[in-house]
Amino acid sequence: MDLTQSDRQMIADVTRMGIRTAVLLRGVMLQKVDGETLKWGLSELAVSDLMNKYFPFLVDKTEYVNLLNLLFLVYSLDGQLDYQITEYGIDSLKDDLEEINFSLRQIGDTFDLPQWEAVV
Repeated sequence: MDLTQSDRQMIADVTRMGIRTAVLLRGVMLQKVDGETLKWGLSELAVSDLMNKYFPFLVDKTEYVNLLNLLFLVYSLDGQLDYQITEYGIDSLKDDLEEINFSLRQIGDTFDLPQWEAVV
């Protein structure tokens, strides 16, 4: 796949956000990260800024579907975290972690990310 520098940056930014979210959620599963730290960590990722910046580009190309899915997953998690924990408990975050990990694997396969280790 022939990618521009802008495409590479977008892929790196969204992937980095996904990896950081997965690390936070894994910390929750291991009881090393509490709800308040998770909430703070998600807010530090500035997911809404990434959504505003990249959404128009992600919806135009089908090869970006996994990036869009990852961005939506984290955006939703950030916006609905309190409700999700109150309604379903902190264990419900395991499903989010599994979906995020799946999207990250798909992105890695699609864009051959190991060659970009310095970027991500």
